[in-house]
Amino acid sequence: MSHKSKTFLWGGVGLSLLVLVIAFRLFFVWATTLPLDAPVRLDQGETVELPVETRTLEFDTLAVVFSTAELPLFTVRKLSGGPIWENEQWVEYPPAPLTLAWKLLTPSGELVSEGQGSLGAELTSYGSDQITRAVARLPMQPGDYRLQVQVLNPDARFGEVDTRLAFVAAGKGQTWQSGVAWWGSIIAGVLLIPFVIICGLLALHNFIRWRYGEPSAD
Repeated sequence: MSHKSKTFLWGGVGLSLLVLVIAFRLFFVWATTLPLDAPVRLDQGETVELPVETRTLEFDTLAVVFSTAELPLFTVRKLSGGPIWENEQWVEYPPAPLTLAWKLLTPSGELVSEGQGSLGAELTSYGSDQITRAVARLPMQPGDYRLQVQVLNPDARFGEVDTRLAFVAAGKGQTWQSGVAWWGSIIAGVLLIPFVIICGLLALHNFIRWRYGEPSAD
């Protein structure tokens, strides 16, 4: 095989693998985008309406997310609840009383579900700068919705902390979409990207030999 043929061969293989890497990445972004992730004021009692776009069945847990970027973890934990190192020992603080009333509607206004919930189980990932507390589980089919939320017992202390309302997953890999997304990203990073680089180097090597080196017989 001539260097010209090898150039096109390795270039084509590398380009095909690169397209596959991009496809895995785009699918990962699509499958892991939260249906809802919007700022919310927990120190005010008015009803707010937020758009929800559900793509998979995995993100079905309505949760409050507390940011620890602006305030000390100790201060945020006093509201969100959780363990705090205090007086040379770990002290478990309960979440501050907070009740949310919610309604899930279709774009046309048809009621899908409604209910109330308080700050429940912590879903925070290790090493995260956020504290996530589950409020309620709202199973949804893929599609567009509108979520109406009202804080029934607003607390002025929550005004000090950046908080968001989000639909999160109680676990990982519960749907085939999330499985493909996570395994695809691992395969792309560990196998495909190195192969793309190798194919690119081989294509470059054969291109140089083809254009500037000694000709080789087919």
